Amino acid sequence: MLLDIIIPQYSENEEVISNLLNSINNQNNVDFSQIKITIVNDFSNVILNDKFLHSFNNLDINYIRNDKNTGPGPARQKGFDNTNGLYVMYCDSDDELYDLNSLWVIMDFITKYEPDYLVSNIAIENEFGEYEIKKNKDTFPWMHGKVYKRQFLVDNEIRFHDDIRHVEDGYYTTCVLGVIDKDKIKYLDYATYKWKNNTSSLTRSKSKYHYVVNTFDEFIKSPKYTYEFLVKKNSQIKYNYIISALFGIYIALNSNVFDYKELEERKNNYLNTLGEMVKTKRNLFIIYGKNKLSAIFDYELAEICKRNKISNVYKNLDDFYNEYLK
Repeated sequence: MLLDIIIPQYSENEEVISNLLNSINNQNNVDFSQIKITIVNDFSNVILNDKFLHSFNNLDINYIRNDKNTGPGPARQKGFDNTNGLYVMYCDSDDELYDLNSLWVIMDFITKYEPDYLVSNIAIENEFGEYEIKKNKDTFPWMHGKVYKRQFLVDNEIRFHDDIRHVEDGYYTTCVLGVIDKDKIKYLDYATYKWKNNTSSLTRSKSKYHYVVNTFDEFIKSPKYTYEFLVKKNSQIKYNYIISALFGIYIALNSNVFDYKELEERKNNYLNTLGEMVKTKRNLFIIYGKNKLSAIFDYELAEICKRNKISNVYKNLDDFYNEYLK
């Protein structure tokens, strides 16, 4: 089996997930005997029935149900642990493949080049229903449009973390980038995946608060687990990563997304937690020096604002120094 496609499912009903399954079922020039679809129901009452699953005549679909709700990361991991294809691709159940040649392009590419990690272009839907193509190298840390060699993941013990329910893509992607031989990353200049702007999901819901606020408990604890993994693997990126991650937390907390009086106590608690985290890495910040830190801070500022559509940040590196490093 060449390719496993793993799909976590929770609230997405047959009407929603049929768009994804149809986009796979209707692919051109593909040997479907080399593809297996695994859908993991994350302990949801929205059950896909057998008649529906068998209506996709080209697809071999395995439907698994979790015995407890775990979140999308561990649900994907359960799918991974119950499959054995040479490569694995993760799709969200409310998304689609980009066009009818997406799988042919992917399968042809991995057969020819045998990468550990394939990174393709993806199409991103905005709030107006319009799509923008993001080039492969601009799609990190998203997992969409990525294909992984199973043996690479197994050999390097890369797994979704049981304690990260959201922002799990950042954890997983950083673990991959932290251990991979850069020559084994292959970039495909072709859009294979269509990310749809589902406003009912937690990170994209029409909540009063920005999705960064809604997921900040995960946002602030994920760096701890990621750094632990990078240290265990003696990754060359471990120090740059933790400095960038702590800067990211500081930038988010001092931005417009926390501009609500009722969030003030919560924000202060997060800032206290951040202070304790910085304290354990204080010597690292000092060793790096302000010039190097300035470059990292500026890059993280640009990335976090662009990725999360943050419009205003009220503090800078000098403020960080005065608050945590003096």
